[in-house]
Amino acid sequence: MKLTRAIAPAALVGALLMVGCSSGGGSASADAAGEECLASGSASSGVEVSGSVGEDLELTSETPVQADKIQRSVLQEGEGDVVEEGQSVLTSMTLFNGADGSALQQLPASAIPVDKSGLAEWAYDGLRCATAGEQIALAAPYADVFGETPPEQTGLENVTADDSLVIVMEFGEITDASDAAAASGEPGTLEGDELLKKAEGKAVEAPEGFPTVELAEDGEPTITIPEGLEAPDELEIATLIEGDGEEVQPGDRVYVNYRGVIWRTGEEFDSSWSRGEPTDFLTTQVIGGFQQALEGQKVGSQVISVVPAEDGGYGAATLEQQGHQGDDVMVFVLDILGTVHADAAAE
Repeated sequence: MKLTRAIAPAALVGALLMVGCSSGGGSASADAAGEECLASGSASSGVEVSGSVGEDLELTSETPVQADKIQRSVLQEGEGDVVEEGQSVLTSMTLFNGADGSALQQLPASAIPVDKSGLAEWAYDGLRCATAGEQIALAAPYADVFGETPPEQTGLENVTADDSLVIVMEFGEITDASDAAAASGEPGTLEGDELLKKAEGKAVEAPEGFPTVELAEDGEPTITIPEGLEAPDELEIATLIEGDGEEVQPGDRVYVNYRGVIWRTGEEFDSSWSRGEPTDFLTTQVIGGFQQALEGQKVGSQVISVVPAEDGGYGAATLEQQGHQGDDVMVFVLDILGTVHADAAAE
């Protein structure tokens, strides 16, 4: 399910505790920008749950739940102002299969930035009318949440493309994004105009045995695996461009543009370039092949990381869910565009 990025550990978002309740109540009719909230419907308004969102929530209403289009209903009213674009809202979430009511994911507490460009459409529509203390249910066709991703590649059991999904969210404190980061002890964030457009610095020739990398004018890399070149069986990292900016430290928030391909096939499997914008994350919250490639490097650098699945990579199960082989070796090329140091959160 697309909400957070593939390089991050699998999770949708985090949570508040709640006691189960049934449908009803009202809510804001429009978001902070004046746009009407997602409409309710018979599928979402009939949702009843019990338990704690993101922990042990159960769907207690009748199944199957079938929605022809995405719907949003309020299960428990909140208080205060509607969240604004750029603010963060503490959110818990539970995902159910509408066909049989089984809980597919329980996702505990996290502050989620309400950012139209950074969230999947279904997630943004669920969040943009949130008020503190509110609990809502989304009912949506499979395709509205997963798009064209085959069910067998989602990592969820016993789900088909004909099923509808029920997503229950509960909202807590609403804060400015910078305040949310400070309260959680995380580094702050950077605006787009504070980032480099691409890696810049001194070009460095990669050691023998690495794939070749060619750059477009905008810096987008094309990664080519030389014919007959054998993949390594351990993590290998090399610098392709030496930047001269701040050095990335453990726990920093780092902004990167990256592309990942499978060594065996050359097929792209993950790329911020393809999504059209850089991504950011904490170095301590991503796969080892990313963390080790970034920490100690300087902003402006470009790094290539060759990552066996079981050596700081995605792992066999995740690769197989994406249609690759469980032992496939991954190749990432990363441009480091900016960083916010972890110790800045304590200042």
